[in-house]
Amino acid sequence: MANQRQYLEWHGQQWRVRVKVPAKVRDLIGRGKLTHPLHTADLKDADARKWPIVSRLKAIITAAEKVLATNDPVEAEALRHRLSMDDEGTQYAINLRAHELEATKGLDTAKAFFALASGQVTPLDHHAAEFLKHQGYRLKSEGDFWRVLGWLGDWLRDSRLPVALEAVRRVDAGKFLSESLLVGRSRQKATAYLGFIRQYWTWLLDKGHLPAGENPWAGQKLPAERRQARDAETDRGKRPFTDEEMIKLLNGDGGPLLNDLMPVGALSGMRIEEVCQLQVSDCRGEVFNVWAGKTDNARRTVPIHSGLREIVKQRTAGKKDNDYLFDDLPPVPKSRETRSDPAAKRFTRYRRKAGVDERPNEKAKSNVDFHSFRRWFIRKARDAMLEGGAGFDEWTFTWVVGHTDSDRAKSLDLSQHGYAGTDPEKAKRALVEAVKLPLRNTGNEKAALAEWPEE
Repeated sequence: MANQRQYLEWHGQQWRVRVKVPAKVRDLIGRGKLTHPLHTADLKDADARKWPIVSRLKAIITAAEKVLATNDPVEAEALRHRLSMDDEGTQYAINLRAHELEATKGLDTAKAFFALASGQVTPLDHHAAEFLKHQGYRLKSEGDFWRVLGWLGDWLRDSRLPVALEAVRRVDAGKFLSESLLVGRSRQKATAYLGFIRQYWTWLLDKGHLPAGENPWAGQKLPAERRQARDAETDRGKRPFTDEEMIKLLNGDGGPLLNDLMPVGALSGMRIEEVCQLQVSDCRGEVFNVWAGKTDNARRTVPIHSGLREIVKQRTAGKKDNDYLFDDLPPVPKSRETRSDPAAKRFTRYRRKAGVDERPNEKAKSNVDFHSFRRWFIRKARDAMLEGGAGFDEWTFTWVVGHTDSDRAKSLDLSQHGYAGTDPEKAKRALVEAVKLPLRNTGNEKAALAEWPEE
């Protein structure tokens, strides 16, 4: 019964919808609640009828919040008029203001104001917050959605088209794909971004926010990948750092955070988020305890390399069990889920400044990033194994780095974990210790990057 009455109130011998208006937009909307009659006295019937009305009333609140959020005073003014379209005299005021803007700011500004204020066009992101709430995306996906919507807005603006939902015709959608979305991005990544836009338009049509008709993104196909020109640079994709790049990065000064974070990444093979999530209690017993990560198999223990003992000792000294090992990162805001973002961005700036980069054919993203430490770790451990007598085999990799990327690995995981008992910690430690940081090639001088001494 309680759930049935959500958003409902009894008024005048019938049920009606009631949606509370947030305090921050009450002055703008002019009331503390929005109501709409449902023309029924039956509670069950009212509960079934209410949801489209609730959605429409919440859209009014979202529109008011958009007014407060916009940095464009003309757009904000137009949206205020739009909220008051049912009021007497509003259309006259819109026409009068449009003439004033034509005289002071030009015809284009006046036309854009009139179209937005009178409801002829809708800003591209006008319903975006409502859409995201409906979809229930994870924060990373939300970020990708806002990103591609921003790119679409930039392209519309550069193409001298209104940055509005109604402005996107099928021909414009196709041009955006070839002229913007595919530029500097892989076909796989562009396809994922296209999916977000297509879902947005499908939802807009389903909710009646756009006139019934064709989804301009439906059936759109990305142009076929062009064959590389004969003189194009070879692009082998993401890769490990070279030893020379490792020396350059580890011998530089990235600041207290990166100076410790880089060796931990290089000598553990952990992902950057796994490192940044480590707490003091996760660094005892000479192992890192990884509790969660990219995959289910990411939960594991990683022996602490002898070269990392001093870093761990200094970063755990005087701290509580639930303090982070890397406590010099800012708190995680509600806008994201991952703790490592600031560290990753700081590393990118440091890496570029150090001249460690690879962008064949001017691609958008470099082939090397923080994850290249993990790739380097795996490559060095593999090289040590192939030299023989290392004390570990290929299956030890799955336990240390948290991979089960093949059926073969999964069958081994079953046999070793399910039947043979616990992980062979000795083999795991042998693998970790087999990885040595490179020596600087500077004659007799031995760098601080030399092999880490055993205690």
